Amino acid sequence: MLPAMRFLIRAILILVCLPLVALAVYTAAAFGTLLLVPEASEPGDGVLIYACDNGVHTDLIVPVVAGGTDWRVLFGQPAFIAPIEAYDHIGLGWGSRDFYINTPTWADLDIATAVKSVLWDETVLHVAYRPRPVAGENCRPWRVDPTSYERITAFVQETLRLSGERPVQAALGYGARDAFFVANGQYTIVETCNQWTGRALRLAGAPVAPWTPYSFLVTWNLPIISN
Repeated sequence: MLPAMRFLIRAILILVCLPLVALAVYTAAAFGTLLLVPEASEPGDGVLIYACDNGVHTDLIVPVVAGGTDWRVLFGQPAFIAPIEAYDHIGLGWGSRDFYINTPTWADLDIATAVKSVLWDETVLHVAYRPRPVAGENCRPWRVDPTSYERITAFVQETLRLSGERPVQAALGYGARDAFFVANGQYTIVETCNQWTGRALRLAGAPVAPWTPYSFLVTWNLPIISN
């Protein structure tokens, strides 16, 4: 076999195998963090929050008004098309700006956008007013004490890029009661949307692994909605 041909074959094998090896290492590391999940117990009283998983991405769901925080002060009606006052919970999800805004459904997925989101992208916070999660949804609850909820509130606020005291709106949402706001931080293969949700839950003392690149790792140790 000619040296040039051998070189070409080796190059092709490297290009094919290297991503598979990288994925295997990435997944093994992610599962390995489950061994580091801290023991935790819920307080008897406090604010009930949720992590909801759509199979790829997780959102943090919190009451609109609880623990001294009214999210309507930060995410007011002018940012949304339809009235928001009928909804008692709000969904919060951090992620890649281009992927989030330009991919409302999987049918809209663009390979270039997906690759950019994995490598590096600016970020947004997706905010959606919604009802309280119920049994049957892929959502897991966790009750937090007032001090822990204050930490979550501060974490979300620090995620946002503010103009004065107001968050900067990046775009309208997919529907009438959701919107995107400019966020701090860059989206990478390490700092993912699920890592953001996992970090918020860890601030609440929830039994969540220190690294949660996959959505199911966020909810793995959380209880199931009982009613």
